This record gives sequence, C-alpha cells and structure tokens, in this order.
Amino acid sequence: MRLRKHIYGVIGGIGPQASAEFLKTIYEHCLGEREQEFPVVMVYSDPRFPDRTEAFLRGEEGAVLDRLIKGLLGLRLLGVTKVALCCMTIHHLLPRLPPDLREAIVSLPDVVFDSVASDRRRYLLICSTGARALRIFERHPRWPEMQECFILPSDEDQQRIHREIIFQIKRNPDPRPLAPLFDYFMEKYETKRFIAGCSEIHLFAKHFARTENNPLGYYCIDPLTILAEKWAVE
Repeated sequence: MRLRKHIYGVIGGIGPQASAEFLKTIYEHCLGEREQEFPVVMVYSDPRFPDRTEAFLRGEEGAVLDRLIKGLLGLRLLGVTKVALCCMTIHHLLPRLPPDLREAIVSLPDVVFDSVASDRRRYLLICSTGARALRIFERHPRWPEMQECFILPSDEDQQRIHREIIFQIKRNPDPRPLAPLFDYFMEKYETKRFIAGCSEIHLFAKHFARTENNPLGYYCIDPLTILAEKWAVE
C-alpha cells in the first residue's frame, strides 16, 4: 500500500460550500487509485466564524483570529502537517499567527502567484471586497514584479462581484446562473482569463480550471483546484 508523507487539514466553514467542494475536488483527483491509498484529510468546518470582510474592515480581527487558532490547534492534535484555509481574505491574519501554526499553512496567494508566473499573461482578479480593501494580493512580496499580470476591476465592478457573484454562490452553489455575468466582465475587461481570488469562486472555477477546452473558452487559475491536484498525488 502506498504510504503518504502528510496528513492534510482544511479550515472550512468560511464558507461551508467552498470547503466541502474543495474536499470533493481532492478526492476527484484521486480516482483510479485504491480508495485506501487516498490522502487523509481532516476538515475543521466552523461556519460560526464572523464574516471576514466585515470584521477586518471594522478592525475587529480578534474573534476571527481566536477561531482560526482554535481550528489550527485542533488539526495539529489530529496529526495534520499541511493546512489549507478555504478563505482568501483570512490570509490577512497569517502574520499574526504563532510561527509553529503558520508554517503548516499552504498560502493560497502563493499558489496564485506561482501559477501566474508560469505564463505571465493577464488575468482578471475575482475576489471579495475585503481581499481588495486589505490588499491581500498587492501586499504579496511578488506583487511589484508581477502586477502587470493582474487586471483589477473598478470599484463599482468590485462591489458587483462581491454582491452579485460571491454572495450569490454562498446562497446558491449552482454556478450556472452566473455564467452571463462572467461573460459580461470577461468582455468588459477584454480577457478570457481570471483568477479565483475567493474560495467561493472554486465552485464556479472548477468548470474551467487549468484548461481552455471549455464551452465558454475561459482559462482560470484556481488555487484550490491546483492544491487539490497536488495533494492528490503527494
């Protein structure tokens, strides 16, 4: 039987549909193997986390940080060695984590920048208003060398993305009704490429991630799909 090096962990519930879909994606990429050789994944799903965008923009980070630390400690007790946070905005708290907890986390922004660097094309950033306001991507160490690869929506369009795409996925995880709105933004910003800069977009992006052979002709960098593929084979 194949022996794996890691026990993986997921901090979920932020949002619940996205983290559940991420777990499904990991195992979808394992199909063809004996299920006893699939990776072990521990999911800590706590929907009671305060809304990250609202809390961070009000300067009320403490409650979110406390729940994050509690979840990470729980996963560590289960032997987890690598952790994914199924919320892009919560990566804002990484510098405030104790080093021993932080080192286990696989940074989703890092995954995005590694992928963008591999082809140097321009991508429309689809992320939450919180991630934009907190400059999750702009504060990344690789931003100065790669900012020309990111298309940032206008303030008005950013509000629409947050309200009409991200929160609609939270209410209804079926991504198909959102296709016309994605068409609109792709046409407006003259691109066929976008970055899933919010975990909710994983539910939509799975249909397009890392391939151009899809009905709408889009190419997507989705860090959760990329990470799922990696964890499936490590």
